[in-house]
Amino acid sequence: MSDSNIRFLIAPVLPYEAGALLRLYVDLFYDREPLTACLGLSRERMAAIAESMHLGRGTSPFASKLYWVAKDREAAGTAIGFIVCDDPANPDAERLPPDLTEQEQSVLPAVMALLAALRAPVVTRISKRTGECLHVAAIGIAPGYEGMGLATRLLRTALSEAYAAGFRHAFAECTGPASRRCHEKCGFISLYHLSGDAWTFNGNHPFAQRGLDCHMMWKDLP
Repeated sequence: MSDSNIRFLIAPVLPYEAGALLRLYVDLFYDREPLTACLGLSRERMAAIAESMHLGRGTSPFASKLYWVAKDREAAGTAIGFIVCDDPANPDAERLPPDLTEQEQSVLPAVMALLAALRAPVVTRISKRTGECLHVAAIGIAPGYEGMGLATRLLRTALSEAYAAGFRHAFAECTGPASRRCHEKCGFISLYHLSGDAWTFNGNHPFAQRGLDCHMMWKDLP
Protein backbone atom coordinates (compact mmCIF):
# COMPACT_ATOMS: atom_id res chain seq x y z
CA MET A 1 0.00 0.00 0.00
CA SER A 2 1.39 3.42 -0.99
CA ASP A 3 2.01 6.20 1.52
CA SER A 4 -0.80 8.26 -0.03
CA ASN A 5 -3.26 5.41 0.49
CA ILE A 6 -2.28 5.32 4.17
CA ARG A 7 -2.42 9.09 4.59
CA PHE A 8 -5.73 9.74 2.82
CA LEU A 9 -8.98 8.08 3.79
CA ILE A 10 -11.87 7.78 1.33
CA ALA A 11 -15.18 7.14 3.10
CA PRO A 12 -18.94 7.66 2.66
CA VAL A 13 -20.22 10.97 4.00
CA LEU A 14 -22.21 10.42 7.18
CA PRO A 15 -25.40 12.40 7.93
CA TYR A 16 -23.77 14.44 10.69
CA GLU A 17 -21.08 15.53 8.20
CA ALA A 18 -23.60 17.16 5.85
CA GLY A 19 -22.81 20.70 7.01
CA ALA A 20 -19.06 20.21 6.59
CA LEU A 21 -19.61 18.76 3.11
CA LEU A 22 -21.73 21.74 2.13
CA ARG A 23 -19.10 24.22 3.32
CA LEU A 24 -16.36 22.34 1.46
CA TYR A 25 -18.54 22.20 -1.66
CA VAL A 26 -18.96 25.98 -1.65
CA ASP A 27 -15.31 26.65 -0.78
CA LEU A 28 -14.05 24.55 -3.68
CA PHE A 29 -16.63 25.50 -6.30
CA TYR A 30 -17.31 29.16 -5.63
CA ASP A 31 -15.73 31.21 -8.43
CA ARG A 32 -13.56 28.24 -9.48
CA GLU A 33 -15.65 25.67 -11.35
CA PRO A 34 -16.45 27.15 -14.79
CA LEU A 35 -20.21 26.64 -14.87
CA THR A 36 -20.67 27.63 -11.23
CA ALA A 37 -18.65 30.80 -11.77
CA CYS A 38 -21.15 31.86 -14.44
CA LEU A 39 -23.95 32.10 -11.88
CA GLY A 40 -22.70 35.25 -10.16
CA LEU A 41 -24.12 34.23 -6.77
CA SER A 42 -22.86 35.24 -3.34
CA ARG A 43 -21.23 32.50 -1.28
CA GLU A 44 -24.18 32.51 1.11
CA ARG A 45 -26.75 32.19 -1.68
CA MET A 46 -24.75 29.47 -3.42
CA ALA A 47 -24.68 27.55 -0.13
CA ALA A 48 -28.45 27.88 0.27
CA ILE A 49 -29.15 26.68 -3.27
CA ALA A 50 -26.67 23.80 -2.97
CA GLU A 51 -28.27 22.74 0.30
CA SER A 52 -31.73 22.80 -1.28
CA MET A 53 -30.63 20.83 -4.34
CA HIS A 54 -28.25 18.31 -2.78
CA LEU A 55 -29.17 17.98 0.89
CA GLY A 56 -32.81 19.03 1.11
CA ARG A 57 -34.34 16.22 -0.89
CA GLY A 58 -37.29 14.13 0.16
CA THR A 59 -35.15 10.98 0.05
CA SER A 60 -31.89 11.39 1.93
CA PRO A 61 -28.85 10.79 -0.33
CA PHE A 62 -27.00 9.47 2.71
CA ALA A 63 -29.32 6.48 2.89
CA SER A 64 -27.96 5.23 -0.44
CA LYS A 65 -24.36 6.35 0.24
CA LEU A 66 -23.92 8.40 -2.92
CA TYR A 67 -21.51 10.94 -1.38
CA TRP A 68 -17.88 10.25 -0.47
CA VAL A 69 -15.23 12.38 1.20
CA ALA A 70 -11.42 12.34 1.23
CA LYS A 71 -9.79 13.04 4.60
CA ASP A 72 -6.18 13.77 5.51
CA ARG A 73 -5.17 11.63 8.49
CA GLU A 74 -2.08 13.81 9.00
CA ALA A 75 -4.33 16.87 9.42
CA ALA A 76 -6.61 15.44 12.13
CA GLY A 77 -8.92 13.88 9.56
CA THR A 78 -9.72 17.18 7.84
CA ALA A 79 -11.95 16.81 4.77
CA ILE A 80 -9.92 17.84 1.71
CA GLY A 81 -12.02 16.48 -1.15
CA PHE A 82 -15.41 15.07 -2.06
CA ILE A 83 -17.51 13.45 -4.75
CA VAL A 84 -21.25 14.04 -4.98
CA CYS A 85 -23.35 11.59 -6.98
CA ASP A 86 -27.07 11.10 -7.45
CA ASP A 87 -29.57 8.89 -9.20
CA PRO A 88 -31.36 10.74 -12.03
CA ALA A 89 -34.30 8.32 -11.69
CA ASN A 90 -34.94 9.75 -8.21
CA PRO A 91 -37.73 12.34 -8.64
CA ASP A 92 -36.02 14.61 -6.09
CA ALA A 93 -32.73 14.75 -8.01
CA GLU A 94 -31.53 18.19 -9.15
CA ARG A 95 -34.70 20.01 -8.14
CA LEU A 96 -34.30 23.78 -8.13
CA PRO A 97 -35.39 25.61 -4.96
CA PRO A 98 -38.76 27.41 -5.21
CA ASP A 99 -37.59 30.80 -3.87
CA LEU A 100 -35.37 31.90 -6.75
CA THR A 101 -34.79 35.63 -7.16
CA GLU A 102 -35.45 37.34 -10.48
CA GLN A 103 -31.74 37.32 -11.30
CA GLU A 104 -31.44 33.65 -10.39
CA GLN A 105 -34.49 32.82 -12.48
CA SER A 106 -32.69 34.34 -15.46
CA VAL A 107 -29.42 32.42 -14.90
CA LEU A 108 -30.14 29.07 -13.26
CA PRO A 109 -32.61 27.86 -15.91
CA ALA A 110 -29.92 28.51 -18.53
CA VAL A 111 -27.51 26.32 -16.56
CA MET A 112 -30.08 23.55 -16.25
CA ALA A 113 -30.92 23.87 -19.96
CA LEU A 114 -27.24 23.55 -20.88
CA LEU A 115 -26.94 20.38 -18.80
CA ALA A 116 -30.13 19.05 -20.38
CA ALA A 117 -28.72 19.76 -23.84
CA LEU A 118 -25.59 17.80 -22.95
CA ARG A 119 -27.73 14.86 -21.85
CA ALA A 120 -30.02 14.94 -24.89
CA PRO A 121 -27.95 12.53 -27.06
CA VAL A 122 -27.85 9.93 -24.25
CA VAL A 123 -31.23 10.48 -22.61
CA THR A 124 -32.47 7.11 -23.85
CA ARG A 125 -29.51 5.43 -22.14
CA ILE A 126 -30.32 6.95 -18.76
CA SER A 127 -32.53 4.45 -16.99
CA LYS A 128 -35.80 5.63 -15.49
CA ARG A 129 -35.52 2.89 -12.89
CA THR A 130 -33.72 3.78 -9.67
CA GLY A 131 -30.42 2.14 -8.85
CA GLU A 132 -29.21 1.62 -12.43
CA CYS A 133 -27.53 4.80 -13.71
CA LEU A 134 -25.19 6.85 -11.52
CA HIS A 135 -24.80 10.59 -12.12
CA VAL A 136 -21.44 11.98 -11.03
CA ALA A 137 -22.53 15.51 -10.18
CA ALA A 138 -19.38 17.07 -8.70
CA ILE A 139 -15.81 16.27 -7.64
CA GLY A 140 -13.71 18.78 -5.69
CA ILE A 141 -10.18 18.74 -4.26
CA ALA A 142 -8.84 21.40 -1.87
CA PRO A 143 -5.93 23.65 -2.95
CA GLY A 144 -2.61 22.08 -2.03
CA TYR A 145 -3.94 18.57 -2.58
CA GLU A 146 -4.33 18.64 -6.35
CA GLY A 147 -2.11 16.32 -8.36
CA MET A 148 -2.10 13.59 -5.70
CA GLY A 149 -4.61 11.36 -7.46
CA LEU A 150 -7.38 12.05 -4.96
CA ALA A 151 -10.01 12.96 -7.55
CA THR A 152 -9.33 9.70 -9.37
CA ARG A 153 -9.48 7.73 -6.11
CA LEU A 154 -12.78 9.36 -5.18
CA LEU A 155 -14.26 8.60 -8.60
CA ARG A 156 -13.04 5.00 -8.62
CA THR A 157 -14.43 4.48 -5.13
CA ALA A 158 -17.82 5.86 -6.14
CA LEU A 159 -17.94 3.69 -9.26
CA SER A 160 -16.90 0.55 -7.40
CA GLU A 161 -19.40 1.07 -4.59
CA ALA A 162 -22.16 1.97 -7.05
CA TYR A 163 -21.53 -1.18 -9.09
CA ALA A 164 -21.63 -3.29 -5.93
CA ALA A 165 -25.00 -1.66 -5.13
CA GLY A 166 -26.43 -2.60 -8.53
CA PHE A 167 -25.68 0.44 -10.73
CA ARG A 168 -24.65 -0.54 -14.26
CA HIS A 169 -23.90 2.80 -15.95
CA ALA A 170 -22.42 6.16 -14.97
CA PHE A 171 -22.33 9.57 -16.60
CA ALA A 172 -21.01 13.06 -15.88
CA GLU A 173 -21.14 16.52 -17.43
CA CYS A 174 -17.53 17.70 -17.42
CA THR A 175 -17.06 21.46 -17.87
CA GLY A 176 -13.25 21.62 -18.02
CA PRO A 177 -10.22 19.64 -19.24
CA ALA A 178 -9.03 18.55 -15.79
CA SER A 179 -12.40 17.01 -14.98
CA ARG A 180 -12.56 15.32 -18.37
CA ARG A 181 -9.06 13.82 -17.93
CA CYS A 182 -9.99 12.48 -14.49
CA HIS A 183 -13.02 10.71 -15.90
CA GLU A 184 -11.05 9.37 -18.86
CA LYS A 185 -8.55 7.82 -16.46
CA CYS A 186 -11.46 5.90 -14.94
CA GLY A 187 -12.71 4.60 -18.28
CA PHE A 188 -15.25 7.25 -19.26
CA ILE A 189 -15.56 8.30 -22.90
CA SER A 190 -16.88 11.57 -24.31
CA LEU A 191 -20.12 11.00 -26.22
CA TYR A 192 -21.06 14.61 -26.92
CA HIS A 193 -19.49 18.06 -26.74
CA LEU A 194 -20.89 21.58 -26.36
CA SER A 195 -19.02 24.88 -26.54
CA GLY A 196 -20.22 27.60 -24.19
CA ASP A 197 -19.40 30.19 -26.84
CA ALA A 198 -21.67 28.58 -29.45
CA TRP A 199 -24.56 27.39 -27.27
CA THR A 200 -27.74 29.51 -27.30
CA PHE A 201 -30.62 29.81 -24.82
CA ASN A 202 -33.74 31.83 -25.69
CA GLY A 203 -31.83 33.43 -28.54
CA ASN A 204 -28.93 34.55 -26.33
CA HIS A 205 -25.41 33.28 -25.63
CA PRO A 206 -25.38 33.31 -21.80
CA PHE A 207 -22.02 31.53 -21.48
CA ALA A 208 -20.07 33.21 -24.28
CA GLN A 209 -16.42 33.98 -23.48
CA ARG A 210 -16.61 31.98 -20.24
CA GLY A 211 -14.22 29.25 -21.36
CA LEU A 212 -16.85 26.54 -21.04
CA ASP A 213 -15.90 23.31 -22.83
CA CYS A 214 -18.58 20.79 -21.84
CA HIS A 215 -18.44 17.06 -22.47
CA MET A 216 -20.99 14.35 -21.77
CA MET A 217 -18.92 11.50 -20.32
CA TRP A 218 -20.25 7.94 -20.16
CA LYS A 219 -19.09 4.63 -18.72
CA ASP A 220 -20.63 1.18 -18.60
CA LEU A 221 -19.80 -0.37 -15.23
CA PRO A 222 -17.66 -1.97 -13.96
